[in-house]
Amino acid sequence: MCIATVLASNPDVLLLDEPTAGLDPRTQLWLTELLQELGDAGKTIITATHDLEFVEQISKRAIVMGEDHRIVVDDNVEKVLNNLELLLDSNLIHEHMHIHSKLVHEHLHTHKGKHVHEHDTECDLSSTRSELLLARE
Repeated sequence: MCIATVLASNPDVLLLDEPTAGLDPRTQLWLTELLQELGDAGKTIITATHDLEFVEQISKRAIVMGEDHRIVVDDNVEKVLNNLELLLDSNLIHEHMHIHSKLVHEHLHTHKGKHVHEHDTECDLSSTRSELLLARE
């Protein structure tokens, strides 16, 4: 695995791009625990991901980048993940299917205009593609 090669040089900073993509659940857990241990050991871990559950587990800080590659928000993970409007506007969740604290919501209906979902948030169908960058401090 490539991460073993990188860790052999004992870097102070790790840069990861979508590290959970394509991993089976056991390997995702192994990677999550490894990154938590590295963070606890004082390593800086910067991760670009769309996996919001992973974000919750490995990071204290979240930076959301917009489609224009500019920072939309830089705040603690809890505040970012609880900001439904930000997540929708940044295209990190979909207005018709998304996860809230491991609970999947599916809203099956037409895709025209605005509408209100079970969590009482009005959703606008316009959104941009964004990435969530994480820093464990």
